Amino acid sequence: MASKTFTIADVSPAAASTAIGDVVMGLNAYDAFLIDADLVGATGGVLDVYLQRKIADNVWRDWLHFTQLTAGAAAVRYSVSTAPGIANTIVAVGTGTDSAATPALAANTFIGGHPGDAVRAVYVAGASTSAGASITIRIRGWQRGV
Repeated sequence: MASKTFTIADVSPAAASTAIGDVVMGLNAYDAFLIDADLVGATGGVLDVYLQRKIADNVWRDWLHFTQLTAGAAAVRYSVSTAPGIANTIVAVGTGTDSAATPALAANTFIGGHPGDAVRAVYVAGASTSAGASITIRIRGWQRGV
């Protein structure tokens, strides 16, 4: 079974704002995924970390929203895995373009299923944020039967 790890390595915004982070591409070649995230809270304000999947040219939709990090939260690690399929619960999601994002997925929610070919990180830093934090998200994909 062949595998590859895609890495998103960003620093979250240093002021209250929404920012688009790294994009990883080439996920269509894989069947299942394990997502491991190392997250740290920003200084002074809450931080929301999302993954959005590209569903069409210039159209991105929420795929995963980690638990909201409080101001200055200590390092935390999350893992989630998925296999091809469709989420069995209807949930509200945010959307975006190649240059803007308006995430809306509830905290601690994962849509599941295959993300398509591209995934990007989106960061929403809350009021009073004065310094960003280092974020690393690894998405490991596996090809079945290879």
